[in-house]
Amino acid sequence: MLPTTIILRALKGDPALIQAKLRVLLAEASTPSRVIIDAESPPLQRFYLFEDDALSAAAKAYRIDVEMWAETLFAPLNAKGERFSLEYIWNKSSLVERLAQAPEAGQLILFCLEASLPSRYRRAIEQSQSPVLVLGENRWHHPPNLVVGIDPFHKSDRPADIDAKVVRTAMTLSKRLKGQLTLVHSCYTPSFMIKYRAMIQSTHQRVIHDFLAKHHLQRLNWHLLLGEPADTLSDYCRTHQSDLLVMGLVARGLIKKRITGSTTDQLMSERACDLYLIP
Repeated sequence: MLPTTIILRALKGDPALIQAKLRVLLAEASTPSRVIIDAESPPLQRFYLFEDDALSAAAKAYRIDVEMWAETLFAPLNAKGERFSLEYIWNKSSLVERLAQAPEAGQLILFCLEASLPSRYRRAIEQSQSPVLVLGENRWHHPPNLVVGIDPFHKSDRPADIDAKVVRTAMTLSKRLKGQLTLVHSCYTPSFMIKYRAMIQSTHQRVIHDFLAKHHLQRLNWHLLLGEPADTLSDYCRTHQSDLLVMGLVARGLIKKRITGSTTDQLMSERACDLYLIP
């Protein structure tokens, strides 16, 4: 189990749901998890206001509320020994600084209740060298429904082994969660090539068959989705009530600059389910 850093927005979310997801995901954790409580609040950064005793007292009360909320949230999870260490950030710049201290060989769990990720969380994901779990308020099924999305056609702008790595990670997680796993791939035919649609779809099916055979995954359930990748993945996850979508985090261009792929970026903008992004 990878060392884990968790980011939680202060005073947000259903505590029971947060606890339930962490219990499932970190049941086999062998090292304590680091929890960063994101308590950034603009009034706390306006020090010129602190000359007013009432405002200063409100800022102090806010800090006390945040710390009590976090300690109450993690107390049941720490009941069998210290598994979660808490730390707090009170301004935007601290988040990037704290994440820079995270172990490279770890994973990042980000609880985000907003439909679209705030820009500071996007930056944290883009800069991460580790797998990232983006979790929201949707409750998982029992057993959970996992979907793994691959794209073997984009070998030129992705690490060569990214799809195999993503599938292996999804299979390991599905086995640990006793979940149900389905592999999907999206095939998009531009309007100007519509007369070649059947041939294009046949080629995509053949490439997926070859991928599954190469990695001895023939028994894995899979579907070919037709349309724009971000749209078809979102629609599939909603229609099939998926709990977690596993996919690659990055694309790599000729300049070798680390960037999020366009499909991943769209899926982060409007999440149909929780995401597990593999670099």
